[in-house]
Amino acid sequence: MRDPKLRTNLPAQISNFIGREAELAEVRRLVAGSRVVTLTGTGGAGKTRLALQVAAELLDGAGDGVWFADLAPLSDPDLVAETVADVLGIHRETGRPVLDTLVQAVSGQSLVVVLDNCEHVIGACAKLADSLLRASPTLALLATSREPLGIDGERVYRVPSMSVPADGDDAEAIRGSEAVRLLDDRAAAQGVALAWDEPSAKLTGRICRRLDGIPLAVELAAARLRVMPAVELDARLDERFALLTGGSRAALPRQQTLRAMCDWSWELLTSAEQLVLARLSVFAGGFGLAAAEAVAASPEVPRSQVAGHVGALVDKSLVQFGDNGAGLGRYRLLETVRQHAAGQLDALSPGATQAAQSAHLEYYLALAATAAAQLVSSDQAAWLDRLDAELGNLRAAIAISLTVADPEPGLRLATALHAYWEIRGHAAEGAGVLRVLLDERPADGARQVRARALAVAADLLDKTGGYAIAERYCDEALPIARAAADESLIGDLLCVRAWAMLRQGQSGALPVIESGLDLARRLAEPHLTGRLLSARCYAAYLRGDVADAARDAAEALPLFRQAGDRIQLGAMLGNLGYIELSAGDLDAARDHLAESLDISRALNNRDGIVYETQNLGLAEYLRGSADAAEPLFAESLDLGSRIGMKRQMAYALIGLAMARGGGADLAWSVRLHGAADQALAELGETIEPLEGRLAEIDRQRLRAAIGAETFEAEYLAGRTLDMATVAHEAGQQMQVARQAQPTAELVSDRDAAVTREPMTVLTPRELDVLKLVAQGLSNPAIAERLVLSEHTVHRHLANILRKLSLSSRAAAAAWGVRAGLI
Repeated sequence: MRDPKLRTNLPAQISNFIGREAELAEVRRLVAGSRVVTLTGTGGAGKTRLALQVAAELLDGAGDGVWFADLAPLSDPDLVAETVADVLGIHRETGRPVLDTLVQAVSGQSLVVVLDNCEHVIGACAKLADSLLRASPTLALLATSREPLGIDGERVYRVPSMSVPADGDDAEAIRGSEAVRLLDDRAAAQGVALAWDEPSAKLTGRICRRLDGIPLAVELAAARLRVMPAVELDARLDERFALLTGGSRAALPRQQTLRAMCDWSWELLTSAEQLVLARLSVFAGGFGLAAAEAVAASPEVPRSQVAGHVGALVDKSLVQFGDNGAGLGRYRLLETVRQHAAGQLDALSPGATQAAQSAHLEYYLALAATAAAQLVSSDQAAWLDRLDAELGNLRAAIAISLTVADPEPGLRLATALHAYWEIRGHAAEGAGVLRVLLDERPADGARQVRARALAVAADLLDKTGGYAIAERYCDEALPIARAAADESLIGDLLCVRAWAMLRQGQSGALPVIESGLDLARRLAEPHLTGRLLSARCYAAYLRGDVADAARDAAEALPLFRQAGDRIQLGAMLGNLGYIELSAGDLDAARDHLAESLDISRALNNRDGIVYETQNLGLAEYLRGSADAAEPLFAESLDLGSRIGMKRQMAYALIGLAMARGGGADLAWSVRLHGAADQALAELGETIEPLEGRLAEIDRQRLRAAIGAETFEAEYLAGRTLDMATVAHEAGQQMQVARQAQPTAELVSDRDAAVTREPMTVLTPRELDVLKLVAQGLSNPAIAERLVLSEHTVHRHLANILRKLSLSSRAAAAAWGVRAGLI
């Protein structure tokens, strides 16, 4: 063997080792407890660099040294044993297999051998590793490979990509993420200094996010910053394989360009694995095994074989897998892998991409159709979360439907998502999709499919202020539904038409409602009956008949309970609370509105949250607590502006004007009134009686305070303001106010007591989320770790803040640390 005084041949590292603290700790732990550890991961993930860092730490002067065998240049598996023998300085014996000589030489030696880049000679590496481990009980192996060796005693650690900042992180958080730190370090080595103002930091974070935090991709991107600014680099990342070239000339060819790295992985696959991976590239985001089987199956690869090939692709680090232990495993492709596989799919054969996309559209159309009935049932929470996880794929399927001649699949898909669009705050998106399918791509066939889509589009437009188009859609759809004797659809259309009429203050809505109610009761459809009762409740309220309105609300509540629809139940509780608010029963109103808001938050019903924060804000305002009302109005405005609920934005502006009316900036309150009135006028909206009375009282007070002339000037100025600008400015002012004077009801972040009682209040899943928040993970990272949707993580975090009376994510993280969760 080599001179034992040398002890190692580990190559010296020239560049800085960035981050990877958690990975180093875990690999150290595995190495301490096992004689063979394999680091797997996608190409460019940094397996070799991590292995070298761990190996260097094992050089403590004891034993017979730490030795590095680079297997990347090999093309002949028979050369694996010879390469390791050369590294260890073992001389060959004529007529005797090198492996036998090697095994005899290491017997009794206390060695650590690093086998680097095993994937292309995996069988020979497995045989060598098994032989060496059996020959010497004091020998240990650390291997890097895109798939495990598959031998007894092996511990596998999948090396993840480097951490990337979450969308929305501030400059400080962005700069602290591993991938950004790597880009900064490697750019500096190229003589490029990154800027750290807020816009520049967000741009840098987006680049690293789009590169999946893959170290090789980040390093290649840093090299490109020599010749182009970051903004252009970001703009060209859709062409990343042509762009990210020019790695170190001393590196292996496959490490010099991103395409070469991906080509190397592709060439190691069987033809069946290549076909499956190529077809999986049509997914957007994660996917389940059933979806993979439906989309990746083909004449060449039967459906029954897809699961095995997907498993092999996971082993080879080309497909990522996550499992939360509850059977909700999800697969995904890193974007770089997906783009490469999509290119390979295009090259496979004419029509290959179209065939995979058609299978994708068919699968998600079936999923949406199944979900439609469940979204108004007792299982709606689980199905909402499931659709959250599939939102990227649902959007991709809709995009596919827009490329085919027949609009029917797209209409069916977008229509089936009706409740989801509305509940999750995507009403504007759903209405937009349906308008494209209905207006730009009309079809003579499938008349009932079109009529159903018209009804859904009209309802979604009603939620976003498009009343005139909604009425036009109803007018077109009703004759189709009547001709087909589709009474359920007729009832839906009458309900939507009535709501559009009520929103605009049109007379004649009540006969439409009564006609729909007669039909719904005859059909014994509790859900439709409840929705029409809700419309009649609102009509009664508008004409000032509070008793009739309350009676209709009370009748509708058990119908929604019977249907199992908690979303509509929460909405009806909110309606009842609003009626009680108008009648002056503030305590009952506050209870019902708070219960409604709790239901909306628990189900992440963004539409409901917008309404109930506004209404609960009114309750607090009328109870004399403007300080408690203001953040509720601000939340309603912020969320309403993000999901396109223009009507509710106007009401939130009125609320903010009233709540802030006692402050120093009276002119700003007047402008808010002007902006709100202009928005309602543009929508053709008749203001609610309660808000109308309160707004008029507040305007009179403001006019008296600042003078009629100044009031009129500021009011007219407000009517010229863009709603988005007003919403942004209002949010900025609220943020400044909160920083100057924290809300008194919230427990101080620093002083929040940590007791066992809150620990028992939190659900097990909330504790899981809080633990990861305390570790500093972003919502997307938590979602990936727990295999949840980002919406679900957001909901859990909101519940945590509410239950623990904390004001921010940072406060929750600090609380988790003090509680000993990490």
